[in-house]
Amino acid sequence: MELLNFMYSGTLNASTAPALLDVLMAADKFEVASCMRHCSRLLRNLAMTPESALLYLDLPSSVLMADAVQPLTDAAKQFLAARYKDISKYQDEVMNLPLAGIEAILSSDDLQVASEDAVYDFVLKWTRTHYQKLEERRDILSSRLGRYIRFPYMTCRKLRKVLTCSDFDHDFATKSVLDALFFKAEAPHRQRTHAIEEST
Repeated sequence: MELLNFMYSGTLNASTAPALLDVLMAADKFEVASCMRHCSRLLRNLAMTPESALLYLDLPSSVLMADAVQPLTDAAKQFLAARYKDISKYQDEVMNLPLAGIEAILSSDDLQVASEDAVYDFVLKWTRTHYQKLEERRDILSSRLGRYIRFPYMTCRKLRKVLTCSDFDHDFATKSVLDALFFKAEAPHRQRTHAIEEST
């Protein structure tokens, strides 16, 4: 009924997150983009909580892919990233987050960690907690979470551990470590080249 009401009057009576999400889903089903945009805007204006942010990120993929909903999912990701930017401070809470929440946090440039080694350790710990089967862990680490670990900024000691870690797909681990080592080797070379160019 709310969807029909919107189509005829351009307004909604729904004002709570669950009611707006129901309308959003119906609008997606019947491809009423203007209603999806309106619901998305109203949901963004509600107070965001970790639960609501995770709920928005857990919408069906057809809804998540809609341009009208993108600002809502972006806001949810930004909320989670800002709230949990210091993952060591909220480690218990963060360990209980689902994959979408972890991706939102790890994709943030504002993540506050002691080192990239800590990110690696956290990702490994989280994955082992949520994915008991080795094949599932390998898949999640290789296809979803591994991209958020900045291997070039890890210590060489930790990179050695990556190579021997059975949780990572061997090819993924090898490529990541080799890329990191090449990066580390090139950085001093670039610095020397730059210094020589400046002195001449």
